[in-house]
Amino acid sequence: MFNVLKQVAKRSISTIIAPAMLTVSSSAVADNSIAFNPELKGKEIFAHYSIDDDLPKLGISSLDMGDHLVELVSRTVQIADETRETSVYLVKSTDQKGNVDLRIKHDVSKLDKHFDAIAEIEQATRTQYRLRNWAQSYDPSSVRATELDNGDVTITFDYSKYGLPQDIAYFRFMKVEMLISDDEPKQMIISNRAPFKLNGYHIETYRQEISFAKLGTDKLILMEKRIDMEGRKGKKPVQIAESVVPVALYDDNGVNIIDEEHFSDASDPRLIEERVEVNRVFPLMGDMVARQGIDLPLPFGISIAYRDQNMTLPTNDFIIGGVRLNEFFDPEDTFAKVNAQSLTLRGDVNILPFWNVFGFVGKINVDANVDAGYTGAIGEELQDLLNDKLPGAGDFFCENLAAACTTGRLNVPLKLKYDLVGVGTTLSVGYKEFFASVTGTYATTRIEGGDRWGDGIITVQPMLGYQLVDYRTQLFVGAEYQGLKSRMQGTVITGDIEFDYDVGVDLNQWAALVGVNKQFGKNYQMSFLYNKGETRDSMTLNLGYRF
Repeated sequence: MFNVLKQVAKRSISTIIAPAMLTVSSSAVADNSIAFNPELKGKEIFAHYSIDDDLPKLGISSLDMGDHLVELVSRTVQIADETRETSVYLVKSTDQKGNVDLRIKHDVSKLDKHFDAIAEIEQATRTQYRLRNWAQSYDPSSVRATELDNGDVTITFDYSKYGLPQDIAYFRFMKVEMLISDDEPKQMIISNRAPFKLNGYHIETYRQEISFAKLGTDKLILMEKRIDMEGRKGKKPVQIAESVVPVALYDDNGVNIIDEEHFSDASDPRLIEERVEVNRVFPLMGDMVARQGIDLPLPFGISIAYRDQNMTLPTNDFIIGGVRLNEFFDPEDTFAKVNAQSLTLRGDVNILPFWNVFGFVGKINVDANVDAGYTGAIGEELQDLLNDKLPGAGDFFCENLAAACTTGRLNVPLKLKYDLVGVGTTLSVGYKEFFASVTGTYATTRIEGGDRWGDGIITVQPMLGYQLVDYRTQLFVGAEYQGLKSRMQGTVITGDIEFDYDVGVDLNQWAALVGVNKQFGKNYQMSFLYNKGETRDSMTLNLGYRF
């Protein structure tokens, strides 16, 4: 059976979930007889003590520690008086093209029957896979070194709050202490500075201890990793203990069996083997951008948005039913007040880290009131016409219907409902706390019950923003362009009456914009926008779920 595992390794074996095994050539450990220079900063400290710059990754990912390996993961979860125990083997293999295959091998009798342990392990394994190529996971500015009297050295640092995606963002609360003895890492302890949420648990205390050992004469490996967490699930107290130990490591020189007993057990053909699907298509190039310290949201999203917009539009021309009425209604003394309330459902996907595309459907309710300045011209023409036919008749008409013969105001209320469909895209760039984006949409409407879609409307929103990293909150300012035409055209249907309208309006297509976006955990977010322009103002509330 050992040969079976060896053959599997040669064609690339498979899987892993929690930090496991790091191989570092002992030739990289240099003589450290030079006194410590307190002016050294960040990576310089790591280099001075000949510490591999990738070593901090062990706290969040083990898939970078070898192309082929087998690990044993044991986990105990105690919720109040209920105890859940799970034990599985994680196997990872890599082919010649660098494609990773991850598998979970387990004995059903060693899985807790009250919850889906495999699903929980798969979720954690996918996270480790996504982090396998991260260039830097710690904050260089936080690195400090202390030389002890016995010759040992302790190096402390914090994990970076920028380079961590939302699903493992809890690591921004972690502090690390590493012990260097005889010019080699011996131990790394990770603990939390503040409570955090993880997979439905509220974790109050977290401690991760990693011990290292030499494999043969030239390789440093992670010999054991243990995680202890205490907190709550709802109102119930929770204790979680997890242990990860290497079983076998495969390299060009063959197989290094670290634990003979577990290696034999992992070869048992009666174990159930499940493949972990880890490759995620979107966003393309996500790892590359994440390495620059840019926090990436999950690739897919669905959201619902409510917008309330008020517009005050001066008019300059009236055509109703094909007849120009400027003689009877003064365009310069007429304006329209429009309130439009819309509710839309949107789906989106991040094709690239900086490129999002989306589509939406919705409804718009328009409540408008045209306040027209009546010139009295209709009454005056009727007065002259009647007086010509029957002297005095026109004067009598105006005396009794004075409103028709004198200037005044006429209010025309309109209530309209529209269907809405549209598409859009967002391009964005960012660095550390700062970001910029531009969003463009194309939408079209049709009156409810009609069969003819109107001309499309283009909207553009350029924005600049600042991110409060620790609070997962973004603040932004910018502008909004609405490509409304200078003429409002359409058809009004009221009962059996139907007529076309064509009204010229004076409007400002640009408005200022301010807003805030708040993320709740890794899946939920809420944003609020406020627009203020010369001819319009609006408020938009958006609730979204990402996955």
